[in-house]
Amino acid sequence: MTNFTEVDPEMNSASRITHHASRITHALRAPSLLIVLFLLTGCTSPTAQLASANVVATLSGEADEAFARAYEPVDFVFPRDHGPHPEYTTEWWYYTGNLTDARGGLYGYQLTFFRSALAPEAPERESDFAANQVYMAHFAITSGPANEHLSFDRFSRGAGGLAGATGEPSYSVWLEDWRAEQIGPQQYRLVAAAEGSEGSIALDLVLEETRAPVLHGDRGLSQKGPEAGNASYYYSLVRMDTTGTITFNGAASEVTGLSWMDHEYGTSALSGDALGWDWFSVTLDNEAVIMFAEIRTASGESQEIFEGTLVLPDGRQFVINQSDFELTPLSSWTSPITGITYPSGWRVIFPAYEIDLTIRPLIPDQEMTVAFTYYEGSTLIEGIMAGEAVRGRGYVELTGYGGGSGEYQR
Repeated sequence: MTNFTEVDPEMNSASRITHHASRITHALRAPSLLIVLFLLTGCTSPTAQLASANVVATLSGEADEAFARAYEPVDFVFPRDHGPHPEYTTEWWYYTGNLTDARGGLYGYQLTFFRSALAPEAPERESDFAANQVYMAHFAITSGPANEHLSFDRFSRGAGGLAGATGEPSYSVWLEDWRAEQIGPQQYRLVAAAEGSEGSIALDLVLEETRAPVLHGDRGLSQKGPEAGNASYYYSLVRMDTTGTITFNGAASEVTGLSWMDHEYGTSALSGDALGWDWFSVTLDNEAVIMFAEIRTASGESQEIFEGTLVLPDGRQFVINQSDFELTPLSSWTSPITGITYPSGWRVIFPAYEIDLTIRPLIPDQEMTVAFTYYEGSTLIEGIMAGEAVRGRGYVELTGYGGGSGEYQR
């Protein structure tokens, strides 16, 4: 098999990924959207769409023991740990946010970077293009005023300045000119722009931390299955004050709002008969934040292994398991492009915490038609918490729907 590091440096990103698809499929074994994408590249070209339900089934199996595993909590040090951890197979930096313009128009954005290790050690070659890391990025904006959602993706090797990440002396992650970088002690800038046949989008935002990182699971050790080492390290930066500019199809708007960043890395595998997951972030106007998810299975039961987090307005933090909440879809939406039907609107109740919320999408169509098909979108939230009315905004991610139907070709 040709080694990834021997690819002609003049090949474009899509060609490089396709050329080494089989290598990538052997390298990835963790329950993340990163894994789904790269496993798909082992089956077809990066421009083909497959419903992620077909791929999640391939995520069970043995993790590559050549890579580090997450066995116990670690002491995070920042900004170092905002940066890459190449000793683990997979890693991602997931930025989402909900913004408002001067006229009250609502927007959502997603800018995410994914890293996959092809081998535990860097290749011993002098070429600037020699690499044992592959990067992928997704970028999307939802415009409430335009009632439209646009999404784009990119791929590259982690070499030659094309893509990469750093943690010291300051944090940054990039793929070509899409970038998240630290510009102050707790301040970050996000920059991205993309244009295609369906339209154009851009953002230039400054994010500022207002809280300490939220460590999920056991002090940041997030279990992904019952097996020892079947876990990742996972934390979030929540309620980050956000200002800047959103551009949607040529219309630029000054915006303000709140952003959320998930950073996760590990070497792990999905357990059992998992089909996909429904993941939610919730930011409420009483200062509470919630991250929770259901991992759906072929049997129809939800797996209990996913550990979410509730942070109360007073700062107290609790681990949220599937048994701690009741999630009920309220409606559904069928994509006119892929034919996939997704839930659209939910009621979620956390009985022990007196929380009863209704979550609705900012607009129904927030399907990501990138290198694989999934749903990631801005939400509007209202309900009751401890007897008081609350409102908020958030994000939802839906994977594993479609059952193999709904392929999309760009």
